[in-house]
Amino acid sequence: MSLTADDFRSVGGGDPSDDDSIPLGDALAELAMDVETDAVEAVRESREDV
Repeated sequence: MSLTADDFRSVGGGDPSDDDSIPLGDALAELAMDVETDAVEAVRESREDV
């Protein structure tokens, strides 16, 4: 027996709490953390600590 995508349609319905009016990319952008790290500076600082 094999499972296909059709097998999951009945149980894989959408989340009722989702707001479908917001595109997925925009929703993910809201969740993303804006992290700027200067890798070279971070390495230098860690070497100074050692």
